[in-house]
Amino acid sequence: MAVTAQELAAIIKGEVHGDAQVLIDDGRTVERAGRRHVVFAGSEAFLKKLGGCRAGAAIITRSLFKPEHLAVGIPAIIVVDDAQRAFGAALQHFRPPRARRMIGISPDAYVSPSATVGENTCIHPGAFIDDDVAIGRNCDIYPGVFIGAASRLGDDVTLYPNVVVYGNVSLGDRVTIHACAVIGADGFGYRLHGGKREKVPHFGAVRIENDVEIGACSTIDRAMIGETIIGEGTKIDNLVMVAHNCELGKHNILASLVGLAGSVSTGDNVICAGQVGVADHVHLGEGCVLGSKTGAHKDVPAGETHLGMPSQPAAEAMKVIMSQQKLPALLRTVRKLEARVEELTKKVDALSASGPSESSKTAA
Repeated sequence: MAVTAQELAAIIKGEVHGDAQVLIDDGRTVERAGRRHVVFAGSEAFLKKLGGCRAGAAIITRSLFKPEHLAVGIPAIIVVDDAQRAFGAALQHFRPPRARRMIGISPDAYVSPSATVGENTCIHPGAFIDDDVAIGRNCDIYPGVFIGAASRLGDDVTLYPNVVVYGNVSLGDRVTIHACAVIGADGFGYRLHGGKREKVPHFGAVRIENDVEIGACSTIDRAMIGETIIGEGTKIDNLVMVAHNCELGKHNILASLVGLAGSVSTGDNVICAGQVGVADHVHLGEGCVLGSKTGAHKDVPAGETHLGMPSQPAAEAMKVIMSQQKLPALLRTVRKLEARVEELTKKVDALSASGPSESSKTAA
């Protein structure tokens, strides 16, 4: 349903500058917006794109707004404290989520007689709930989910289709696990014995604390002994691997294709960008950041940003990267110098072979 810019401003708690009556019925990116769409600019980089934008309204963070933004051709500017957050609220208005389907426990799901299920929990067809599982209230267990024996789920947990939760796994409240993720598989541990690879048994558990979200097809391995721990509020992207006995702090961010080897530990608010690899037993200090494709083979101090493989502080890594860009020119210079040295060597050899000069003979 379309709303005026003034009505939208009331919804997202902002103030309108310009045409308050322009109609808006959805949100779009700056590049694809039309006259009935709203966009947002939460940084200087996005502000620069507004000049060619055809949107009917733009949401701009208050600290970035200037009166000249009204001259970019967008009829209405809505000023808010946080443009990205406000844009999310606008999208929720235009695209309200579907109401939760209250199906209860489907007769086409298997729930062990020894399992307990909290009130208002929905278990969809094809789910399998093993012995002694405890599931809290208001959970959604979608088709194809497997929950192994003696696992524990808190309240408001969502397990999307085909999630596998092995036995003896603990999930806190408001945990969300996306499709095809696997929680609690054995760690990758083998030892050479008698010329053969012998599996190291894993008797430990996995504990995922409150408000954690885990992306599709990610894997969290159980501990050999003790627990693999994912700290409160941590967000894990798709296709991430967390090995046995890792202990992650609170509010970490692991982007897609991150791999943590066994017994990695982190402080709170650690960020690992895409394709980061961390060697076993490495500790990532509180608030540190590993840039994409970084390979960390030793501890990273708290608060530092590291890049490269092997990882090093960002300033040093950037010097290496800039030096690498100069290698082609340096190689050409070296080749020229080699040719010049070869030429001079030939001349010296020729002079040496001709014997003493005439001036030297006269002086003698």
